[in-house]
Amino acid sequence: MTPPLTLHRVTTLQDLEPLYHIGADAFRNDPGLNWFYPGGRDHPEDFVVAWKYLLLQEFFDKGKFILAASIPDPDQDDNTSICVERRPGKVVGFAVWERRGDSEAAKSWQGGGVLKGLKRFLLNLQIIHTFCFDTPRRSLSWSRLRHFGHELEAAKASQPSESWYLSNLAVSSTAQGKGVGKRLLQWGIDRSEEEGIPATLVSTDAGLALYTSRGFRNSGWLFFDDGRQKQTVMRRNVKYVRLD
Repeated sequence: MTPPLTLHRVTTLQDLEPLYHIGADAFRNDPGLNWFYPGGRDHPEDFVVAWKYLLLQEFFDKGKFILAASIPDPDQDDNTSICVERRPGKVVGFAVWERRGDSEAAKSWQGGGVLKGLKRFLLNLQIIHTFCFDTPRRSLSWSRLRHFGHELEAAKASQPSESWYLSNLAVSSTAQGKGVGKRLLQWGIDRSEEEGIPATLVSTDAGLALYTSRGFRNSGWLFFDDGRQKQTVMRRNVKYVRLD
């Protein structure tokens, strides 16, 4: 029997911490990450650091929504659980959805603010220091990262400007095949249907079956490794278009 699954939005840095290890676990064999972060396999602790800063960037970006998926934790004493509504059970997966666009509807989702922008700026300085001068520099190829980032931005730009974009989706290896990824994906699909705008993403080979089953179709390619490898740019068009 599949345990009940709860989705909750990550709103604190404390809630973000468990996701670092889930991302590193779920993407440990991902060709794209291993291409621009080639030392991650030899130094797994560096891979966790990479996911820490990746998710911190997402956390401080406007328009980004980090959702965590949790199941009941068999090792947790119900009599001593705290903040069950906000941090229920054991976190087994997450998704990062972004509301893209310049419309009033998009701005209503995006939020932001001067303080958040300052924190993002300071984070960028910390990232530069970590990957230029600290131990994780041994694992990262800056030139490959810049290339991959450029291709990723080009893939996003090729999609409709008003859209819900799936930036990341990761499920712990111990919870895969239990519908966790489908639930996290459906959250963004529901938002796109409500607004009458497409949902878009860039898929690894591992995610193609899930995304195709939920109505996403190939709309382009993201090439890396001198064109020897690629990821699939995908779009799910809405069933109707709102006129208001």
